[in-house]
Amino acid sequence: MDRGQVFAERFKITHAPKSGGMGTVYRAEDLKTGQIVAVKFLVRPPRDSTPARGDHFGRLTPNELKRFERERDMHEQLGGHGIPRLIAYDFYSGRPYLVTEFIDGKNLRDFLEAHRPTLAATASIVVQLLQILERVHAKGVVHRDIKPQNIILAESGEVFLVDFGIALPDDPDATRHTEGRTPGSLGYKAPEIILGERNPTPAADIYGVGCTVFRLIAGDRVFNGASEHIIEQQHCDTPAPRIDHRIPGLPPGLADLVARMLAKNPRSRPSAGGAAAALAPLLPRPDDPAPDPALDPDPTIPFRMNTDTPATAPAAPPIRGRNRRPIVRRQVGGIPNRSAFQALLAEAEQELAHSETGPQAERLDAMLKEVRGPWGVCDPDVVRARLLCADRLRYKGDWPGAGGRYRLLARDLDGAEAGTTEHERWLEARIGVAECMVPEEDSTDRAFPLWEAAVRHLRALLPSPPQRVVRRARESGDEFAEWGHRTAVEALLGGLPQD
Repeated sequence: MDRGQVFAERFKITHAPKSGGMGTVYRAEDLKTGQIVAVKFLVRPPRDSTPARGDHFGRLTPNELKRFERERDMHEQLGGHGIPRLIAYDFYSGRPYLVTEFIDGKNLRDFLEAHRPTLAATASIVVQLLQILERVHAKGVVHRDIKPQNIILAESGEVFLVDFGIALPDDPDATRHTEGRTPGSLGYKAPEIILGERNPTPAADIYGVGCTVFRLIAGDRVFNGASEHIIEQQHCDTPAPRIDHRIPGLPPGLADLVARMLAKNPRSRPSAGGAAAALAPLLPRPDDPAPDPALDPDPTIPFRMNTDTPATAPAAPPIRGRNRRPIVRRQVGGIPNRSAFQALLAEAEQELAHSETGPQAERLDAMLKEVRGPWGVCDPDVVRARLLCADRLRYKGDWPGAGGRYRLLARDLDGAEAGTTEHERWLEARIGVAECMVPEEDSTDRAFPLWEAAVRHLRALLPSPPQRVVRRARESGDEFAEWGHRTAVEALLGGLPQD
């Protein structure tokens, strides 16, 4: 994409792209709000190409799409207070993109090329990072890639954590979506991740913070080997050097804290909150002088100015496509009125009954984000809307997005009593998971057993299974029959009532 180009009738590219990993990131202007935003496209350049122009090359794999979908969900769930807020997401020219607020500042790697921070500045950076991680971990998420490049120092002095592309939610059904090498970055990966642990705890992020603290104070990495293999072996087997052996005269307890953060055993590491509390005595106090020499950005500002860590301006609520969110009457506290929500839900259902993904379904999706917290994820209206919004993504061809929503809904409704509406929605969600896996994986190897299990649950409700679920089972059964499962499909569907 070129400077000046406008896409989605809303975002104007203002700067050349920055490429790395699986994403190409542009700075752009949101023509609707005037806000400067960051636009990240999922790309896969071929091995023999240079991605400097940000062109979209290569065929994306299902795992790559799922990772991007998960990153989008993380920003949607966690955005704010040190994590860029999600503004929009959609597909453009066949490639998914997400738009987040733009953080004007420097990443910590670039910052360290120009500055050697004081202990007070180091504590200011790390305490803010740990406070972000405390909130992330409380939501059941492990970032898995804590490193200086993913830590942004805003001009205001606020710290931001970015790149949730390999973050892992605390979800028993969550797949890892990482291929080949272990996730994370050389020199900052926890030993358990290097050794292949598929379910790392928040302690893995604390190890990355420990490596970052070591780099901030000592000016060097914990280990520097002749090869990547040797460095990773040292992180697994060699005790980390004491930081007070590198830098004498450190405050009592600081070296012990860093040593605990770099412990090989995850259980020996402190929590994010515990580490932040241990570093608090090193923070600058209100009206303390600015660091000398000056730092740009200056991470001590939020603490020296006697204010809480500054909050960025609220971003526009997440949207898809071109339609605006509705103006809705709200109850006290800003929650949408339930009758208005139910009316919009009925209108959206009428749209999808004709396999259309129109403005009502899109508005419902936006409003759903506001009510699921106060009303609860298993509220009957919320469940009904969650299923419909997952269906909407499936109709649009966003198989990873729809599949992820079906999985979460099925998990939340697991154990619902047979014969209840919740059980009916649970069956629909499980069928939806199977439906999305076929185009995602271009195979029925995993999808058909899931569909088969759901239909067996449906058959257990004979002689009066819910007709809505029967209809859906028959529709998806036709596709599985075309994939070579005709005999099994006919046997499973036999005896179920016809429309």
